[in-house]
Amino acid sequence: MPAFVKKGKKLEKISQKEFSNELELHKLIDSNLEEIFKIRYLADEHITEKHGRIETLGIDESNRPVVIEYKKTKDKGQLVQANRYITWIRQNPDSFELMVSKNLGDIGSIDFNNPRTICLAQEYNIDDKCLALSLGAELWKYRFYENGMLMIMREEEPEQLIKGTKGKPTIEKIGREPRPARTVEEHLENAPAELVKLFNLLNDRIMEISSEVERYTTKAEIIYKTSLNFAYLAIQNKKNCIRFLIRTEDDKIEDPRKITSKIPKTHGYGNITREMSISPKKIASKEYTIEDVMKLIEQSYNTTQ
Repeated sequence: MPAFVKKGKKLEKISQKEFSNELELHKLIDSNLEEIFKIRYLADEHITEKHGRIETLGIDESNRPVVIEYKKTKDKGQLVQANRYITWIRQNPDSFELMVSKNLGDIGSIDFNNPRTICLAQEYNIDDKCLALSLGAELWKYRFYENGMLMIMREEEPEQLIKGTKGKPTIEKIGREPRPARTVEEHLENAPAELVKLFNLLNDRIMEISSEVERYTTKAEIIYKTSLNFAYLAIQNKKNCIRFLIRTEDDKIEDPRKITSKIPKTHGYGNITREMSISPKKIASKEYTIEDVMKLIEQSYNTTQ
């Protein structure tokens, strides 16, 4: 990707350069994981008995285990290796929990059902993209420039395969097999018809924001993300509402209808600083509209760009 610097009315091209070796790239990203990916560093070059040496292990804002694999150039084995390391995490949750506890202390329950695989390289081919789609892995490309600038961008999915889709906590010990996440249908189970209708409307609108938006589920929530999670949705049947937790930058948000409220810092959500409860009753009474709600969610999405 060409890059330019503006000098007066002229643009001057900045030449690309190479890292001296893969280790230089590896160490630079590891020391800036929070800034780049909002991932907390756990270990690098972690040796396992049967699965090989894991380049980087971390845990993200949603307490999902993360494996990061680096390549200075294209390498067909990168995704295969990374998938092998994810298998190690699934088979050794107790070891991973111990690593988290030693490095970060008590962070609450770890979401072993949704681990993340991140691969970082200069280029990917169609085979890489198709395999990443099958494995649920994230492909990221980088460019390094002579002025010291480093650009990191998400690789697009293969075009022909894209499908549009409408207190203190304690670490919870789990068995060898992680608990299955609840499906969207299970989250909506026993919900009133008007709440299901509201969810379907909001879900469709959120997924239509961008082709980059992805959705996944946990036991407690339905989560929307790009490179970072930007909205957490929970169906609350008893209150007949949908609760959202949304991302901001330094708690800055335009909310003229005062729909959101601030999440106390003691809850430890980081940049997820606002919550709101959206009810069919309040929409029907025109206390606020779907458009008002979507403007807030779109602001949250924009913080990931």
